Amino acid sequence: MEKKTKIFLNLNLTSFAYHFAGYKDYVGFLCTTPGIDDHEIKKYTNSPCNRTMGHPYNLNTPSITVSHLVRTQTITRKVTNVAKEETYVLTARMQPAVAIEITPPAMTIRAGASRRFTVTLTVRSVTGTYSFGEVLMKGSRGHKVRIPVQANGYSR
Repeated sequence: MEKKTKIFLNLNLTSFAYHFAGYKDYVGFLCTTPGIDDHEIKKYTNSPCNRTMGHPYNLNTPSITVSHLVRTQTITRKVTNVAKEETYVLTARMQPAVAIEITPPAMTIRAGASRRFTVTLTVRSVTGTYSFGEVLMKGSRGHKVRIPVQANGYSR
């Protein structure tokens, strides 16, 4: 069984652990990255390509980057509460060229439990540069989480 690494973000600011990827997830990340040859991946990893991740931005990290955003993309992140039960209010902001929505707008996470949330990014205008923003999560026990978001919008 593959071991998953959890990164604990508990600096008196947050009580989350991100479910960081294991070895197979990183191979999947490479396999979904445009321009990387499947044969080269197998040569260096002794693992066949697994494309179940779909897109590189689906690698569960505490930031979101979409380097080629066309129309709308929805990204999912999974977090685990490593402290006492807490209710988080989720908000998001982004530079005007890209719209951002977050679901759910609030969530309660029991101690030791995991929850998923989605971030939907939509191109409003093509600028030729990255747009920057963030997802903010404010907890009822005073914890705060900031997830940086960056996306580069394209027409196709």
